[in-house]
Parts: sequence; structure tokens; C-alpha cells
Amino acid sequence: MERPTINPALGLELTPERTLKKEVVSVSVVIPAHNEAETIGEVVEEVREGLDSLGLPLDVLVSASGCTDATAEIAASAGARVVEAPTGKGAAVSAGLAATDGEIVCLIDGDIRYYGDPPLVPLLVEPILNGIADAVVSDLYWRPLYPQLWLYGFFAPLAGSLFPELLPKVGSTPWSGQRAAKRHLWPKSLPKGFTMDLALLLHWNEHALRMRPVLADDWVNPQRPKPDLMRQEHDLLVDEAIRRGRIPADAAERLAGWFETAHELMAQYDPGQDDPQAFEARVLESSLAALRPHLAT
Repeated sequence: MERPTINPALGLELTPERTLKKEVVSVSVVIPAHNEAETIGEVVEEVREGLDSLGLPLDVLVSASGCTDATAEIAASAGARVVEAPTGKGAAVSAGLAATDGEIVCLIDGDIRYYGDPPLVPLLVEPILNGIADAVVSDLYWRPLYPQLWLYGFFAPLAGSLFPELLPKVGSTPWSGQRAAKRHLWPKSLPKGFTMDLALLLHWNEHALRMRPVLADDWVNPQRPKPDLMRQEHDLLVDEAIRRGRIPADAAERLAGWFETAHELMAQYDPGQDDPQAFEARVLESSLAALRPHLAT
């Protein structure tokens, strides 16, 4: 049997010159922060340095989310505008979006210490300014084990099965809060809590022509386990897959059973016995093997 020929150009018109265009547009940086008095001044200063290095106006806004410490006062002293927002990361981001008008919006967490050069803002914004991306998420060099287990035991198997086109767009740290996009790609409503990070990726996956991961350098932030978040993200992924016709509605119940299995697999990690990289590889294989029967129709 003779196979049909596949056109390698895939419909693209090949040209001998650069067709992408650099843009000179306004940039707003939104920093969602909940009781980040220890780090917020440093974060604001680095954001201002990053914008200044790009020759852009210093449009820096801290969205103080239900703060009970001096986050707002320190942020203002460091040169940021401040808005008060309800508790919840999604609520903070929504308040920040409403209070800014930059044609590109960049998110930087209020508790991150970044050690790379250049700072995060130009790292994230320049691909959009240069026309090679419409939305970006940082691919962070150093990664604590818990998000890595989330990646290999949960996100890569489930999102990779339901939205295989998503994985190469988001890199190895899709949970990162450091990201940027053109304003029209920010949805009008976001979940109020931490599921907003995943909801944003799913929205960009559907609406951004070019979403890209951006390699970032070393960093650190406080580790604050969120034991209920992974189940909420599971439900978000499954609901979106049903909405987009990727799986039938009756698959939700089957996938709930897989979630419990994946959670048990991840909980088997013993830091005194297991090599992290070897365990990640094993949990990915085991989680995928457990998932396949649940997706079979």
C-alpha cells in the first residue's frame, strides 16, 4: 500500500527574511501577594529594575490579597501601586487585571526570590515584545520535589492524555506563577483560589496562537503544601476535557478512581530510601499504566 505524501511545509509560506515583528507596547506587572512582608519589597525592586532595563514605564501593581501584615505598606514604599483584594490568588490576579491597562500583563509571585540575570520580567516579556510568543510560562531550573511529583504522577499523565498539545507549551514547571501574556488572552473571570494557574493555562491553550515555556534560572520561595489543590485541578482538567469533547461525560467517575491511585503512588515516596529522579520515572510509568484503563471506552 502506497502512503500519501505529507507536505513538509504544512501550509506555511516559507520566506527568506524575518516575518515576525517587534512591538513597542505597554507592560503592566501584577504581583499577587498574601502576607508577603518578608519578600515583597525585594520583589517590587527587582520588577522595577526589569522594566527599567526594557526602557518601559514602571507600571508595577501589588494586589494585596487579604493581607494582615505590612505587605501593602512595604510594597508602596518600594514604589508599587497597591490595590486591596479578597483572599485567594485568583481573586488577587483579577483585581490586578482590573486595576491595570498594559497591553501585556506579567505575573510575578510576591514571595519569589529569583537569582538569575536578567530578572524575571524581561525574561518573560521579551519573547512577546519580539513577536515570538503571545503567552509564556516560566520553566524554572530548581524545582522542589512536591511539584515534581505533581508533574510526573498527576499532571503529565492526565493533561498529556486529555490535552497532549498542552505539554510542550508549558515546559517542566506548568505550576509556576511567573508568566505573561497579551491582555486579550486574560479571561474575564478566573477561579478565586490557586486553581487559577491551571485555569489560565487551559484558557491560553485554547486561545493563544503561540504559548511557550521560557527557561529560567535558580530561585526559591516558601513551600506551602496545598493538600486539596491537586484534586481541584483534577476536576478542572476533567471538566474542561468534557466541555471540549475530548472525553465523554461518564468518564469523570472512572477518572476519579484513577486520581486516588495516582495520589497513593505519589505518597509512597520515602526521602530516606528513594532517589528522587528514579522515583519520578517510576511514578510516571505507574500512573500512566493505571490511567489507560480509565480512559478506555
